[in-house]
Amino acid sequence: MKQFLQKMPERQKRYVTAGLVFLILLAMFLIAILSSKGAFGIPGDSGTVDEVAHIPSGYSYDKYLDYRLNPEHPPLAKALAAFPLILQKDIKGPKNDWSWNAINQWEAGWYMLYEAGNDPARVLFWSRLPMMLLIVGLGLFIFKWARELFGRKTALFTLLLFAFYPDVIAHGRLVTTDIAAAFGFVVATYYFSKALEKKTWKWVIIAALTFALAQLLKFSAFLLFIVFFILIVIRAIQERKTVGFWSIFWTYFKKYFWVCALSLIVVWAVYIPFTWNTPVDIEHKLIEMNLTADPQTQPLRNFLHHFEGNKIMRGLGHYLLGIMLVVARVAGGNATFIMGHVSDKSIAWFFPVAWLIKTPITIIVLFISSIVAFVVRKKTKEGAWIGSLFLVPIIVYWAFTLKGSLNIGIRHLMPTIPFVLLMIAYLVYPIFNTTKKYLIQKILLAALALFLIISTMSYYPSFIGYFNETVPRDQRYNYLVDSSLDWGQDLLRLKKYIDDNDIKSIKLDYFGGSQPGYYIPQAKEWHSSYGPTTGWIAVSATFYQSSKLYGEKEGRWSYSWLDNLKPQTIIGGSILVFNITNQDLIDHPPISPYPITQIDFPGFMTEQKVGL
Repeated sequence: MKQFLQKMPERQKRYVTAGLVFLILLAMFLIAILSSKGAFGIPGDSGTVDEVAHIPSGYSYDKYLDYRLNPEHPPLAKALAAFPLILQKDIKGPKNDWSWNAINQWEAGWYMLYEAGNDPARVLFWSRLPMMLLIVGLGLFIFKWARELFGRKTALFTLLLFAFYPDVIAHGRLVTTDIAAAFGFVVATYYFSKALEKKTWKWVIIAALTFALAQLLKFSAFLLFIVFFILIVIRAIQERKTVGFWSIFWTYFKKYFWVCALSLIVVWAVYIPFTWNTPVDIEHKLIEMNLTADPQTQPLRNFLHHFEGNKIMRGLGHYLLGIMLVVARVAGGNATFIMGHVSDKSIAWFFPVAWLIKTPITIIVLFISSIVAFVVRKKTKEGAWIGSLFLVPIIVYWAFTLKGSLNIGIRHLMPTIPFVLLMIAYLVYPIFNTTKKYLIQKILLAALALFLIISTMSYYPSFIGYFNETVPRDQRYNYLVDSSLDWGQDLLRLKKYIDDNDIKSIKLDYFGGSQPGYYIPQAKEWHSSYGPTTGWIAVSATFYQSSKLYGEKEGRWSYSWLDNLKPQTIIGGSILVFNITNQDLIDHPPISPYPITQIDFPGFMTEQKVGL
């Protein structure tokens, strides 16, 4: 077989390679679309939290050219997702609901998905489809870069790792900005490196356009200003012996300046049509609503108000408002839970630990090995530069992520995934591209790739709930919640469980982007503060854990009383289902770990006259 491949003409090798790329990406796409939509009698993903805001927002940008909804994110990913919806004349947008003039993006999402007469499954499918095509595009680009640097075989291996990376599949199926951010980061970095290497303005312009693309996909691309500056410094240091550091630094700095400046102009230009029809009074209200009314932000509000009445300047004002909102969001933080630790502030070790338990063992082993290889392997100047292209974005992104206070999901590290995989390509390319046999190493790589595929597919269709083998599956909710496990994706699978078990009534405390009453009419809304109860009760893992923070702070019941009771089942790892009897509460008396000063539910523990 090996001799046959060696004798194969180059054109045939290209055809074989193209065929393999097609099959790998087709497998990934089918896994994504079938797990999202549902197939083989297994329900797909219900609406997730951020999709509620992103879908009506993108629809309003495309259909109405109005940017009142979701200004804290740039437009492109949402507009791309909504494009198939505006092509369908019978899809109703949020404009006729009260939430439109109230500038309430969440209520606009509930209306468009569940109250306007649209089919939620249809809206979710068509808006998610462009995002699934985007992960195919990202895979192609990773393959392209790896092939240029390391050859065909290494690129195919890298693509295989990408196609079965569980977080890529999980979040690549959703109308969010995370995969879009990864796409923007890797494409912009690739073309910036080309702009530094080439001498023509063509590459500077392409680099500026792709940098603008990255910024229009997610505001975290702002970190590329820092990444690119560090890269020109590294490049100048590498070449200082030839022409001197400052001479080569200024040559590269000019390119850096024009890439950055032109990218901002393009970003501004793209914002203009999306904000064209936003009324002046709505624009004014947006600024006042989103920037808190205190003396410190008054100068910022006054500054942004200057952009309101001008259709051209308004786009720039919206871009600046979005940047300010992201900075405030990251600084403000969120309720955070990890491995029994609950906080309304950041937890310094959140992301390192989350990465270690959410990332496939195959990736961890190969990435750490690639770092060791980069340090110890004898490098040419070009090899050192290639390693820098991959490591600098990872280091800068991690540095700012660790410094921020927004510890709500491993998905926020998505822009680093392409660079992690390219570092793995750096590690393995000698194995695939030398005359040495490296038989043992190839067997090991094949085993690791197979282990990744089996591990990932064992979670079908609940890829958001993926944890590596260090975490027991029935204990995932005790390690992480929110978008790392529980983003509302399992409601349809809960419905199937309820239907299969003929459950007539169930209390439900659901965290997510769907409306339980739409799918499960027999569900009764429940909250942790209502206290202990009997009968069937389903609780989203995020509320299960966060209730322990807010219960203590507010003197209300949390779900701590459930800790000693075994769930009947756990749907997708994210929704805990209990069937609590009178005897359960007698055997395990519900006692709050802190004083209760308020009970929110008049029927507290009286539905079956529980005797304690």
